[in-house]
Amino acid sequence: MRALKILGLIVGALVALIVVALLAVWLLVNPNDYKGRIAQAVKSSTGRDLELPGDLKLSVFPWIALELGPASLGNPPGFGTEPFAQVQRVSFRVRLLPLLRKRLEVGRIEIDGLDLRLHKNAQGKGNWQDFGGGSESQSSAPASSGADAGILQDLGGVAIKDGKVSFEDTAIDQLNVTIGHVSAGAAVPVDLSLRIKTSGTAPPVEWRFAEPALVLDLKAQTLSAPGFTNQLAGATLSGSVQGRSILDAPAFSGSFKLEPVSVRDLMGRLGMTAPATRDPKVLSRLAASGDFAYGDNALKATRLSVQLDDSTLSGEAAITNLDSKAMSFKLALDRMNIDRYLSPKSAAAGKGSAPPPPRPQASGEDSLKTLQMNGSFVLGSATVLGLNVTDLHLGVAAKDGVTHISPASAKLYGGEYAGDITVDDRGTTPVLRLEQRLTGVDMARLLQDFAKTKRFSGRGTVTTNLTARGRASDEITKSLNGHVAAELTDGALEGIDLWFEIDRVVALVQKQGLPSGTSSGRTRFDVFKASAEVTDGVASTNDLNIASQNLRVTGQGTANLVSEELNYRVKATFLRQAPAGSASGAPLADIPLRITGSLASPKVRPDLEGMARSRVQQEIDKRKGELKQKLQDQLKGLFK
Repeated sequence: MRALKILGLIVGALVALIVVALLAVWLLVNPNDYKGRIAQAVKSSTGRDLELPGDLKLSVFPWIALELGPASLGNPPGFGTEPFAQVQRVSFRVRLLPLLRKRLEVGRIEIDGLDLRLHKNAQGKGNWQDFGGGSESQSSAPASSGADAGILQDLGGVAIKDGKVSFEDTAIDQLNVTIGHVSAGAAVPVDLSLRIKTSGTAPPVEWRFAEPALVLDLKAQTLSAPGFTNQLAGATLSGSVQGRSILDAPAFSGSFKLEPVSVRDLMGRLGMTAPATRDPKVLSRLAASGDFAYGDNALKATRLSVQLDDSTLSGEAAITNLDSKAMSFKLALDRMNIDRYLSPKSAAAGKGSAPPPPRPQASGEDSLKTLQMNGSFVLGSATVLGLNVTDLHLGVAAKDGVTHISPASAKLYGGEYAGDITVDDRGTTPVLRLEQRLTGVDMARLLQDFAKTKRFSGRGTVTTNLTARGRASDEITKSLNGHVAAELTDGALEGIDLWFEIDRVVALVQKQGLPSGTSSGRTRFDVFKASAEVTDGVASTNDLNIASQNLRVTGQGTANLVSEELNYRVKATFLRQAPAGSASGAPLADIPLRITGSLASPKVRPDLEGMARSRVQQEIDKRKGELKQKLQDQLKGLFK
């Protein structure tokens, strides 16, 4: 018992001695007397000038606390005379007794009025680089013994108030950071807010990040942010993040949710101009949610749901290699009117307007040459370029400069579409291959919606097997080569009344007055068949065949898909009594016609050259018949 009392007296005496010594330091030592030594130490270790125009305040128990301000740290040589960093006030504390046991416990660190100015010189070197400048002997100093020696065991928190950071044309102000009490395994609240300003007329953008329970364990290399909230320019993104091996091989996973936001309003707040669209009401609502995972040089989103206006995209997508940008996806879109998002039609566009200037070829690597993609896409219903499509299925595979879309299938206008599309961009100019088939499609509705024309009606089949080269649409059209075939039933040629034109031809031949009445603007048919060989954008047809109860039309000609010019010679053959009131109904006859003009405005007129050839041929045939009859009569007389 006596030994314990003696030990207690010794410990008490030592504590009293320490307290007296600390009080003596506090009473007798003025930290302002050491400003010069502090500045010299900073200069020798960093190569930068430290200025301490404000007072230094020191306390020693139970915390070793230091408060200074204002203060500034200079730039390295070559970056001018303005400070690299300035503060109005800095305060930090270290608990004394744990420090005596080689445990570092730091109290709340407070920094007021931070002004950090970042620059790069002409060589691209930043004024934040080469910070420290210590000798190699400092970095190679032996580590202290003991697993916990020198390791931060506890931090009372960090508070940065009204800070500023600038770099080139971007400036951050109203910077406020609050980090709660940090200790091993404890959840730490984190709150950060700032305002971003850029040069020009763009308005400032406010950003805030908050996580009420951040857990960071550097020893275990784990991170947990179970409920973060991120707000930028009025858009709110929330979610969770879990991390592992965050120092050696970072891997993160979690979830996210973007609250509904107007894309147009968000772009305006970010200083961006929203695109002009045919429907000014689109881009009014965007929302998203899903799960994500990052690791092993890949990024993946699953359970993805993106709502844009009245459309919803769902599925999963991934960048399987962040270096090569290889992608995979499996996505489904319920419905979308794509035409609403296209640029408005120019009032000057149309017939006679000058074509747009050719798009300049971008320098550098072509995106199709390096595209790596594998996935599938399903679309419930859509309107694109006037076409109404349902149940669209696409398979996409791209690698080594070749993009292949197959299978491609859809339902449209009472029929079905099937296609196989390939873009080969391995050479200097992309090569396009199209194998497509429309089956049982209502052509009147299709052409009306797609081409805004009523040239054909009827239901039928159209097949194409074409190739083309180029990037712009005019280049592709000029280089089209291949085969096209069409067969329609129970339809009509719209815009052409062959009966009316034939009546005019008959009246002209018989030197009669032109028939009264007006053209009906259409020629009905039971079957329409035609095929074309396409060479350099010109479709040549040799087997045009239009059949109805009273009329057969055959012919050949060309359609220039670039200039849209038509040049056809056709022959109309009567088979039976023409409709009542027609001047050409009595005899059977072949009437040659020329079809010229354009695809949008065809013109039908008598083929005078063909009629002349026909009359000459008829006269020759007639004379041949007369000579043959005379010869037969003479032969009969000879043998009587």
